[in-house]
Amino acid sequence: MKRFAGDWIQIRTEYLETCGLPLYLNAIAGEDGIVLLDSGVAATPEASISGELAAAGLRVEDIALVVNSHAHPDHMGGNANLRRLADPEFAAPAAEAAWLEDNDLVIRELWEPNPDAYLLDDAERADLYGLFGDRVRVDRLLRDGDTIVAGGTPLTVITTSGHSPGHIAMHDPQRGVLFTFDDVQGAGTPVAHSDVWLPPLYHDVERYLAGLRRLAAADFELLVPAHGDHLDRAAGLARIEESIAFVERAGDFVAGYVARHGETRLGPLAHALGTELGPYDGVNLQTMSVAKAHLDQLVRRGALTPVWRHAPGPA
Repeated sequence: MKRFAGDWIQIRTEYLETCGLPLYLNAIAGEDGIVLLDSGVAATPEASISGELAAAGLRVEDIALVVNSHAHPDHMGGNANLRRLADPEFAAPAAEAAWLEDNDLVIRELWEPNPDAYLLDDAERADLYGLFGDRVRVDRLLRDGDTIVAGGTPLTVITTSGHSPGHIAMHDPQRGVLFTFDDVQGAGTPVAHSDVWLPPLYHDVERYLAGLRRLAAADFELLVPAHGDHLDRAAGLARIEESIAFVERAGDFVAGYVARHGETRLGPLAHALGTELGPYDGVNLQTMSVAKAHLDQLVRRGALTPVWRHAPGPA
């Protein structure tokens, strides 16, 4: 636990030890209780949040509102356990409410929209369900420009929507803090105790770039990501530029791959991205999503034509 920007509390979670990536949550206390930004995975409330808040002289039972930035398990998997511990309200992007409330739906639409190229095995599926935990109902749907009072001052919702369909950032203009969660990804994040990096993840090239540019235009002195250290304004802007540069490199890579191979299948392209563009471990959710995002962009530009072929087997 550490304090920053006056009243904000950074919560270090167990995610680094269990999943190989740092994950930080953030909280602030006010007269109406504690506002918590994201809830971690299912184990995080008891493994990390309770103890970190206690170290700050606060009680987990006093969490009044949880803001989920998006519907990935490391950002909302702890919701049900927090409801049992504290019974807070939950606020989340309107565009992702269905994912937040239905584990089967988010797995089908996020991990497995292209089962011919990538399909979870039983062990991977079980691991995901363990991270997600049980689902809770979203009490408040957030849209761009909405405000939430936290620590006595308003936080503004900035919809970025590239990393996931409704991803949001939260801006505390009074304290000069911009919480970017998973949007400012640079060229990826190294996985602890390995040579592998987790690559950036986005589903729509134009929306991801537009979101990054919105963040660059925000008035902030401190950029706070979920999976890394705080960045001052200069370093934060540099990381945003690095994120944009990755998209441009990925776009060039996909265009070059298509030009060399002609007919292109998603799985082999994702594998090439995951081995040639960086040490990204071949085919995974991230490389599949980035490959598909750039193929879709080429289709919209008229540079590619999608082709559907019958696959033998059960309909």
